[in-house]
Amino acid sequence: MKNIGLDCKKHKFPPAVICDFDDTTMLENVAEIILKEFGGNEWEVYRKQHSLKMIGLKEYQELAFKSVKADVTQMKAIVKQRATLRPYFKTLFDYCESHDIPLAIATLGLDFYVEAVLEREGMETLQHYSATTKFIGNQMQFSYPYASERCWQTGNCKCAVIQKYRSLGYSILFAGDGNSDICPADKADTVFAHRFLEQNYQSRGLSYIPLTDFAQVLCKLHKSESY
Repeated sequence: MKNIGLDCKKHKFPPAVICDFDDTTMLENVAEIILKEFGGNEWEVYRKQHSLKMIGLKEYQELAFKSVKADVTQMKAIVKQRATLRPYFKTLFDYCESHDIPLAIATLGLDFYVEAVLEREGMETLQHYSATTKFIGNQMQFSYPYASERCWQTGNCKCAVIQKYRSLGYSILFAGDGNSDICPADKADTVFAHRFLEQNYQSRGLSYIPLTDFAQVLCKLHKSESY
């Protein structure tokens, strides 16, 4: 079944936009920019173990970043230098700010590299739900303030973020790309998908809007009259 996306229909409730970060809000996996620069060869061993399902994403992330030989200032600097925002996301941010539409990032990734991008782009007010890091020297400690015992994977739960906005009376527009985005996408009203998430939705015959840039999200918001 070929999916060509949803028509821009009127929302019953006002919209909130929730976006994954790595490979969605950003064109690249920002974590891997850091790991390739500062992680030596060790992190690739952990990535292979994760791809073989020997370890989970949370364990992979912690092991990989513990192999990094850099402080937080160096890591944020390389992110600001090399990470690329997906086209029209900044336009989406400005549009949502001017129309009082909630826009947030929900990611299993780490707060400091999300914040590095937001600082560079002048979007420090953008709400983000991410793993929290604390640095003692070059040692990184991790915590997961948005974890859920009911979640199928350890670390932060994107579905909990979806539910937060749902409970406030919003319809949910969700953009994602990966395996961890399937569950929150299934709980959203409108799904913008690419990569693995798009393949998953195609295989299940579910409706979605292909995500190449955030102009598609702006189209949906422009044509919604509920707010």
